[in-house]
Amino acid sequence: MPCAHCEILELKKNVLYEDEDVVLALKESVLIPGQIIVFPKQHLTIMEMLDDKVLGKCATLANLASKVIFEGLGAQGTNILVRNGLGAGQEVPHFSIEVIPRQENDGLNLQWELKKAEDEELEITLSILKEEEKLLQEGKKKESAAPAEKIKSSDIKIIDVNTIDKSESDTSNPSENEEKPAQKEENYLLKSLRKIP
Repeated sequence: MPCAHCEILELKKNVLYEDEDVVLALKESVLIPGQIIVFPKQHLTIMEMLDDKVLGKCATLANLASKVIFEGLGAQGTNILVRNGLGAGQEVPHFSIEVIPRQENDGLNLQWELKKAEDEELEITLSILKEEEKLLQEGKKKESAAPAEKIKSSDIKIIDVNTIDKSESDTSNPSENEEKPAQKEENYLLKSLRKIP
C-alpha cells in the first residue's frame, strides 16, 4: 500500500505549497475541517531521520500554516501535532506535522491527564538523559545547522472554511475553489501573534 503522504505529493492533491524539500497540504481525513499537514518530500519515517534544514523548513511552514489558519479561517487557536513513531500514534509511516484549527467548544478533546512521577523514576530518567546529553552536545558541535530558507506566508494559499466540504463523499479539490483573502476586523489576539522572530 502506498504512503498516503507520498500519494498527496504524486497527485498534487490539495497541495497549498511545496518547494524542493517540503510540502504543505490540506488534509482530507481530519479532526477539524481546515486541518493542514506539513511533511518532507523525501519519504522519512520519523523526525530523527530528517536533516536539520528540512526539519527547520517543516517547523517554519507549520508556523506559517498556523498564521494562515488564524487569518483565513478565523480560528481561535491551533494545535501543532507531531506523532513521532508508533508509540505516539503515528499512522502514516512518513514524518509530518499537523496543524489543527481550533475554536472554543469545538468538541475536540486533546487534554491529557497528568500524573506525578515518582522521585526514583525521575532520578533514573535524569541520569540516562544526562549520559545521552553528551551525544547531543557533540552533534551540535559537528553540525551547525543552516538556517531554514525564508518562506513567506504569502506563498501559502488562504483557505476559506466555507469552501471545505465536510462530507467524505465529495472529493472536490478545495484549491480549485476561489481564494478569498481574509478581510476581517483586526483581532487583538492576532496582533499578538505577529511577532517577527
